Amino acid sequence: MKHAVRSFSIGLLTSAVILFIIFYFVEDSAKSVEEIDIDEMIGHIENEGYAVLDQQEYISYSVQKKQEVENAETEESNSNKNDSKNKKDNESKEETSDESSNNEADEEVDEEEEIEEKEEVEEEPENNVIQYTLTISPGMASSDISALLAEQNIIENASEFNSYLDEHAYSLRVQIGTFEVSSDMSFYQIAERIAR
Repeated sequence: MKHAVRSFSIGLLTSAVILFIIFYFVEDSAKSVEEIDIDEMIGHIENEGYAVLDQQEYISYSVQKKQEVENAETEESNSNKNDSKNKKDNESKEETSDESSNNEADEEVDEEEEIEEKEEVEEEPENNVIQYTLTISPGMASSDISALLAEQNIIENASEFNSYLDEHAYSLRVQIGTFEVSSDMSFYQIAERIAR
């Protein structure tokens, strides 16, 4: 037993001496992070294919990206407004042309036919905008929200809206609270209203 303990001790001593020689007498080729110059680090990082930004460059980049996103959203909402305005203009032009042609035809049409036409126009349903106050409570799933909006006639199809929320990652960002929504809002507008 003594011989085994002595052999083990000699082995430990020999290993310690070898490690001492390696760490203190052989030049360490790898530098620690504290010893490397910042410009040298940046050079290594850029050689690996990464871009390095200082804090001011990062802030300006973030602000620029945010402005691009806001501009894109503004352009999208403007195009939606322009589309709806163009539709309204076209409808008003059609109504104006219909009225002018009706005026010429009205001279030839007797009074009974005029009364019937007025009654038909009055019977057409008006396109009313439905306003709704949506209350989202804790634990409410996006499918529940979609079903509630469809039930209140804010959206036409609950599954389409739920798919939209999932595809555009809004379902994970839905906020708890009370939100005003209306039936003339697009999926994007409703999602932006209820998500952070």
